[in-house]
Amino acid sequence: MAYDLAKLHIEELLREAQRERLAKQAVSSRHAGPIDSVGYRERIARLLSGFPPLGPVGPRPAGA
Repeated sequence: MAYDLAKLHIEELLREAQRERLAKQAVSSRHAGPIDSVGYRERIARLLSGFPPLGPVGPRPAGA
């Protein structure tokens, strides 16, 4: 019985450590760069993969 309780406690500690690692990764990736950066746009284009890549960042010409 004591072995089973210890085993459950260790499993819970491992799950908690995994949640903390995921939370730290989420916070560190949040500061990866501005949302308008080219890298971000390329990642979105790859995610959608059926659409052509987005054009360069910046204002459009007057006739566009």
